[in-house]
Amino acid sequence: MNTNFFGERTVLMIPGPTELHPAVQRVLNSPIMAHYGPEWAPVYNEALKLAAAIFKTKQEVFMMPTPGTVALETGVVSLVEPGEKVVAVVNGFFSERLADIASLTGAETIKLAAELGKVVDPNELDKVLSKNKDVKAVLAVQNETSTGVLNPIPEYAKVARQHDALFVVDAISSYGGVEMEFDGWGIDFCVGYANKCLGSIPGTVPVAVSEKAWEAFRKRRTQPRSFFTNLGVWRHYIDEWAPIGHPYPTTISPHAVLCFKAAAEALLQEGLENRYSRHRLVSAAFRKAVRSMGLETLPEERDASPVVTAVALPSSLWKDGGKVGQIMLQKHRIMIGGGLAQLHNKIIRIGHMCVTASSRYIVPTLAALRDTFQQLGYTLNDGVETFMKNIGDSG
Repeated sequence: MNTNFFGERTVLMIPGPTELHPAVQRVLNSPIMAHYGPEWAPVYNEALKLAAAIFKTKQEVFMMPTPGTVALETGVVSLVEPGEKVVAVVNGFFSERLADIASLTGAETIKLAAELGKVVDPNELDKVLSKNKDVKAVLAVQNETSTGVLNPIPEYAKVARQHDALFVVDAISSYGGVEMEFDGWGIDFCVGYANKCLGSIPGTVPVAVSEKAWEAFRKRRTQPRSFFTNLGVWRHYIDEWAPIGHPYPTTISPHAVLCFKAAAEALLQEGLENRYSRHRLVSAAFRKAVRSMGLETLPEERDASPVVTAVALPSSLWKDGGKVGQIMLQKHRIMIGGGLAQLHNKIIRIGHMCVTASSRYIVPTLAALRDTFQQLGYTLNDGVETFMKNIGDSG
């Protein structure tokens, strides 16, 4: 069966980058604007208001024209001085990276780890912080895409507050797709993203910073040995250059901001709770469909991410695990993700974010998966009927 459902173009069913929202696609045809000046300033400021609405915060938000990792490094470099302690909650590739950032910037890093596909119990975080009264910050990833796990950020935030530790959150793969309460939960530094659950283009990264975090920065004994990843530099330009519409220390991409703005407007028009509910519904139906086909999903259902699913490959297929993605791409023009680090060739990862969290994208993906496994000698059941039965009229 040669099912090329989407024509010649490749459809992105990976955990990022994602398919573009139609509103974003329209913006890409607009003329270039200067990234400063009286016409630009209100556009940028409106984008910040939209970003803050998604973070659910009244505290400061700004945009960084960087990869998300650089924005995370900015938080760690600026809020933690060399030699100070941090606790990194680790249960996958990207939370491990966050711990590495802390270690490489000179922090004494305590890793609180869980098995891959598992969640670190908030009570364990409480125990570690009780034994280490001098911890400056707790670092965590909201949505660990390497294992398809959604971490209990509200519970971690509560524990961090109880121990007066700053709380730094990587929400790169969850921003705009999963519940976020920056103010309500008590987060201090949080990094979102444009090119995952928002369905925008890469090039601008929303960052939220609490007043507690700014105060911690002001009380540093030493200044960060960095320019771009230094919150003090950003503070200077926000304060001094805002009147000319340039509250940042570098050139930014106007189109990236315009596309972010269009994607954020589309999200808020759909409604935050409606968007989150759609992701939960589609992801749960997709996991049921995958299991009905005869495959296993990685995390327990209670810990499963609403925006990415990790599917375990049969052990007999590990030696050829990479072929699943190859066939999906070459034959069906559907790109899926593979396993990272220890899970290389042992799982596949499928994103269902923004527009791809819908039957229009999930049904062809399920059909293509079944055909791909058949080509590799594995007979699977048809998962489409199960998906449609569980999605109802909401897909």
